[in-house]
This record gives sequence, C-alpha cells and structure tokens, in this order.
Amino acid sequence: MAPKLPPDIARAMIDLGELALAFGRTNRITRHPDGVTLESDTDHTVMLGLAACAFASRFAPHLDVGRVAQFALVHDLVEVYAGDTVTSHKSFTAADHKDKEEREAAALARISDEFGASLPWLPDTIAAYERLDTPESRFVKVVDKAMPKIANILNKGVTFKPQGHDRESAEEFLSRQQEKLRASYGADQPEAMALLEVLGEEMLREIPWE
Repeated sequence: MAPKLPPDIARAMIDLGELALAFGRTNRITRHPDGVTLESDTDHTVMLGLAACAFASRFAPHLDVGRVAQFALVHDLVEVYAGDTVTSHKSFTAADHKDKEEREAAALARISDEFGASLPWLPDTIAAYERLDTPESRFVKVVDKAMPKIANILNKGVTFKPQGHDRESAEEFLSRQQEKLRASYGADQPEAMALLEVLGEEMLREIPWE
C-alpha cells in the first residue's frame, strides 16, 4: 500500500520543479567552449558534482562521496534569488563581498520560508554547506573554485581577460586565492587545494594572453 502523503506535497514538489528550472535560467559570466553560450548555474552545478565526486572517490576516499554530491547539488541554489556574483573581476572589493553575503543570506531565508516545512532537506542542506563545518562541505567549496578554471581553459579566457586580467594579474589573482583558501576552509583539504593549483597552472598556460 502506498504511503499517505500530506495534502500539500504535490504543490511543494511543483514549486521545487519551478525553482530548479529557474536555476537553469540563472546565468554566470563564464561561457562555453564556443566563447558565446553563457554557462548556466545548472551547467556549473553538474560540472562540479561530477568533478567533486569523481575526484574525491580517487584522491580523497576518506570523504563521504554521497554527502559531497549533496553539497555540490545545492551549493549555488541561492543564486536563483541572489544572482551570480563575479568575484574574479579585478575591481571586486570587500564591499562587493559583503553585498554578496547579504543577498545570499536573504535568498536562503526565502528558500527556508518556501520549503522549510514541506521539504526541509533543501534549506537544511544549503545551510549545512554554508556552515563549512564538515570536511565534505569544505572540500566542495574548494573544488567549486577550481571549476571556473576549467571553463576558462575551454573557452580560452574569453570571459576572464575582459575582467581586467593579463597574465601577470591572473598570476596574482590565483596566488591570492590560494593563499586565502589555505588560511580558511582549504586548510584541511590538501587534495582539493592541489587540484585548484594544477588547474590554475593549466589555465595560465592555455589562455592566449597576447
């Protein structure tokens, strides 16, 4: 006999489907290898999920790959309401970072209001990811920073260079990013940090800077 479901579950699942489709219409600045098609948040999420799980399975087997997959799946969902923020732009400031955090906190509160009673796994998992209090969440956070490097390699830097970067400033950006992550959530994630570094080196080689 099928379980008796609460009367509001159909509406909640429809609303979740609508949220997922809106997620696919949320674009990032990064482009596909053709240099034209914008990368959507769902493109990025699938890339991160596949990369994080496959990489963890081989190089960080002490992690719970199922939990890695869950965090990757929801890691950017707040951007449906907050929008994507280009943190790699040369002009990105501390004030921009604060604004990003405020918008994303408001977006999580909205998702919690919409799904906290009917489908609590959704806001609970986003909140658990944002707390960064598990090795799996920290691992995903570091690997997430590596994914734009893959996109930049594939599209030959077509969206990275217009952000004000030449090779010298790109090297400085990568160095600052790695230093910041080593001093924070990347401190206990040597495997993910190694991936971030090797992809950064590849990006510097593959982008035609002249």
